[in-house]
Amino acid sequence: MIKINKLIHKLREKINIYNYKYYILNKPAITDQQYDLLLLKLEKLERYIPLEKKQKSPTQNINDSLLKNYKQITHKTPMLSLQNTFNSKFLYKQFICLYKKYINYKNFFCCELKFDGVAINLLYINGYLIHGLTRGNGYIGEDITHNISLINDIPKKLKGNNIPQTLEVRGEIFMTKKNFYYINQNFLMQKKNFCNTRSAVVGLLRMHNMNDYSNLLNFFCYGIGFTNKNIACYHTKLLRQCKTYGLPISRNIISCTKLQEIIQFYDFFKINRHKLSYDIDGIVIKINDLSLQKKIGYNSRAPKWAIAYKFHSQEKNTILKQIFFQTGRTGIITPIAYFKSIKISGVEISYATLYNINEIYRLDLKIGDIITIQRCGNVIPKIIHVVKSKRTKQHTNEVVIPQFCPSCNAKIINNNNLLYCSASFSCKAQFQEYLKHFISRNAINIKYVGQKLISHLVEKNIISNVMDLFTLNEKQLSLLNLGKITTQKILLSLYAKHKVYLHNFLFALGIKNMGIVTSKNIADYFITLENFLKADKDNLLKINGLGLKTISHICNFLKKTENIKYINLLRQKIDIIYLNIMK
Repeated sequence: MIKINKLIHKLREKINIYNYKYYILNKPAITDQQYDLLLLKLEKLERYIPLEKKQKSPTQNINDSLLKNYKQITHKTPMLSLQNTFNSKFLYKQFICLYKKYINYKNFFCCELKFDGVAINLLYINGYLIHGLTRGNGYIGEDITHNISLINDIPKKLKGNNIPQTLEVRGEIFMTKKNFYYINQNFLMQKKNFCNTRSAVVGLLRMHNMNDYSNLLNFFCYGIGFTNKNIACYHTKLLRQCKTYGLPISRNIISCTKLQEIIQFYDFFKINRHKLSYDIDGIVIKINDLSLQKKIGYNSRAPKWAIAYKFHSQEKNTILKQIFFQTGRTGIITPIAYFKSIKISGVEISYATLYNINEIYRLDLKIGDIITIQRCGNVIPKIIHVVKSKRTKQHTNEVVIPQFCPSCNAKIINNNNLLYCSASFSCKAQFQEYLKHFISRNAINIKYVGQKLISHLVEKNIISNVMDLFTLNEKQLSLLNLGKITTQKILLSLYAKHKVYLHNFLFALGIKNMGIVTSKNIADYFITLENFLKADKDNLLKINGLGLKTISHICNFLKKTENIKYINLLRQKIDIIYLNIMK
């Protein structure tokens, strides 16, 4: 018994450290699967000790705090966690078998996707959003109403009829894979990058001013906590009713009776989850009948009527061979880790982006290390951690941080461990990446001119500025051996007068932090390019969702005479279409 108590104490300490890193620091040290296995091991050991000695155990408590020093509010009904499993046999024995006597009822279970985000509790009184809370400890959550109210998916006022006077909505705030990639590529937090979509959501929700980035977050309703009147008998009908109130729900929800149907749903999304625009880490199985849910009830940590059936982590170990540094469009220099090729989910992977040198320091990377690679959302390769137990001095070397740009050899500026090339567009790499941005679909959208062609034109010194693109001739293109028909198509496309909406034109300018959505908001406000060119801080502050950092970048851009000259040259080649001018 003494030995068991020692093991329990050691495990609890370890899990509490991982909880702190995951929930408070937002720096997960192990995968979800590794964490769940530790928790399961602790639960098994705790069967041998009295109930009163379990009360402070992580198996009995929820620790989902995102924020400290925020106002705390009590949930009207407990917002508990979920019991989970990675094993179909456990699912059958510990969950489905418990309710075998009811299973003959049609559509007894409801299956949903388990989103990889942050659980949130919304309170509506008379249809109006009163506050938004984190899960917290399951009974008391942190008040983050201000940031919650900025998310477009979350209605400030419910619509339709039959809305309860008091309605506590449960759901998940998440981020799409596209926005996750954008956030890490465009640095958002400067000093750090995010290891997965959940950590990115937490990072945004912790911000005191989330205006610039609220459009990067999404929300799905997955249930109800408290309501002063019954609005449905079954969970599936409850979600459909929530949809009529204007609350978004996932379309991937089924009701079923047999274990086989649950496994089919699980297997389908296990194979096809990479096709979803957002990350999931499994499915959630709930008893569909709401009155039976109440009858079955809860334990201290989770409802007994629901379980998460989670996917196994997609990760493998390999050897870090080298780290190269790559210069991007805005001058940011990004480290890229190259490693011995591995296959995950049938896809061969040999490199992963590290975003900035802080990530090298955080992971304590050395060339020659054994590293663990995971495909986030079954798509983006990510270095999770270094297997330090296998590190040897003879086979590892320090990573050398460059002092000069790897493309043009200009001096590198180190701003809080963010590396920048100082050469601007005289740096080939920056110019090349900007041209790729300029011709893209959301910008000028020049047909027959692709990224490969841009790379060749810059590398062979055929063009050195954007206006050179519009004066290309047959002789210059012949150097690339493109063929007559292809050459003619490219030239006809370049010589044609391009018609572009104002927001696409603004996006094409490549102003820092100004994505396509921000460009659209700015175009809608200023209506014409002339008005935009006169913009100042006071004007820009009036635009919804525009933050101080983006405003600063726009003002700095407009102050430079060379940028105004560049815009005037572009206008000779491009017709800007104005949507909102009164006729």
